[in-house]
Amino acid sequence: MRPLLLLLWLLLAGPVLARDLASIRAAGVLRVGVNPNFPPMSSYGPGGRLQGFDVAVAGELARRLGLGLELVPTEAASRVPFLVSGRIDLSLGALTITPERRALIDFSVPLHSEAMGVITTDRLPVARWQQLNRADITLVNMRGNQSVAVLAEKLPRPQRLLVDGNADTIRAIAQGRADALVENVDFFIGFTRNYPDVRWRVLPDPIFTAWCGIGLPKGQEPLRAAVDAALIAMHRDGTVNRLWQAAYGAAMTVKVQPDQYRRVGASGPAGYRLDWRPVLAQLPYLAGGAAISLLIAVVAFAAGSVLGLAAALARLGGPGWAARTAGAYVAIITNTPALVQIFLLYYALPQAGIRLPGLVAVMLGLSLNAGGYLADILRAGIQSVRASELEAAAVLGLSRADTLRHVMLPHIIRTVYRPLANFFIVLVLGSSMAALFGVEELTGRAINISTANLRTIETFAVTGLLYIGLTLLASGLLALAGRRLLRVRA
Repeated sequence: MRPLLLLLWLLLAGPVLARDLASIRAAGVLRVGVNPNFPPMSSYGPGGRLQGFDVAVAGELARRLGLGLELVPTEAASRVPFLVSGRIDLSLGALTITPERRALIDFSVPLHSEAMGVITTDRLPVARWQQLNRADITLVNMRGNQSVAVLAEKLPRPQRLLVDGNADTIRAIAQGRADALVENVDFFIGFTRNYPDVRWRVLPDPIFTAWCGIGLPKGQEPLRAAVDAALIAMHRDGTVNRLWQAAYGAAMTVKVQPDQYRRVGASGPAGYRLDWRPVLAQLPYLAGGAAISLLIAVVAFAAGSVLGLAAALARLGGPGWAARTAGAYVAIITNTPALVQIFLLYYALPQAGIRLPGLVAVMLGLSLNAGGYLADILRAGIQSVRASELEAAAVLGLSRADTLRHVMLPHIIRTVYRPLANFFIVLVLGSSMAALFGVEELTGRAINISTANLRTIETFAVTGLLYIGLTLLASGLLALAGRRLLRVRA
């Protein structure tokens, strides 16, 4: 009970305060968030060191401010939450200056431009971006990107596929899961080199040009003034353009002009003020995601039980080849993460011409994973069957199938019911992995909401409570079924 009370206290205690400039100078280190999977903006290079445009800008800023530098890996959807929670002092990663973000964080003067266009292939016969506004087209994008809102406004009709990594957007197009990406062409075109056999195209007319700045915590005026002064000096002496040229091999498409060296908006009060209304308005949407999470768990548990029972029987009394095959299956499954197994199904199978939808890949992956673990649980249940019961079945002339159905299974289920019920709860929570593959279950929908309204704390607090409700409901129903049908105590 105490952890739950602590969580509620943290949620209701008020704003989270970031470090001010004096605290940063006292510590001597500037913490800057960069996206580790966003070349050439930033990525891991030789020896696991971060490199790229953002890394170089962060280093130059820290040097000019007389501070050491700590780079914090920060994915796109985490840029604003990391600032709000005080995990970082500055956020890079092509953070577009928007009114929605300015309500929660502050921005420096513009760092670079963002000329938004379309990356597609010769499979899609369109010449202009306006021709993408069709229901038979799927546009891919990454959660947390400003362009997701642009799609909803300018291209409302196409289907959308939201992924969590920059490289996954281009991979989705290469594998035929999506038709095009609407994004900053400079940022994403580098990923197309991983698929040289695909005929890539960039549509000639950009949709619009936006500006990206450096994100700062709300209300830290001395820090913003210091960053602005350093950044303006870097623009004037050509440092920003030089670093961009070094990273991209070409000049910035639209350069930042001197008349943009100004404040991008008045700073508001410090801290993060909780606002539950935008999240509570999305409760029906989240509840629909919870139903999908439950469906994934039910399918994975049912299919995994069949696989697990077959593997358990093969290991206990099957032919040698079947026992060895089942043993290898269980060993592979229980010694690799479920997430890796689903990744292979979703991303590796298309190389063999098999393209599974995200929901199917997740259900199949979790079913295979569940089968490996349930095999050992069910094997323990089978071994608990008394020899006298099997001898009685033989005396009665029951076939092997009837013995399994009428003698063994009732005993096995009563014996292992509680670990089976616990494993089902694990599957309910494990269904959250589906969000990484574009499935809009509960976690996926929560990520979509939080990247749209930037209310990460409130969104995931409500989502956590929904998961608690979902698992308590499932636990209660399983306990009731065990008592009424199998006479198993809770």
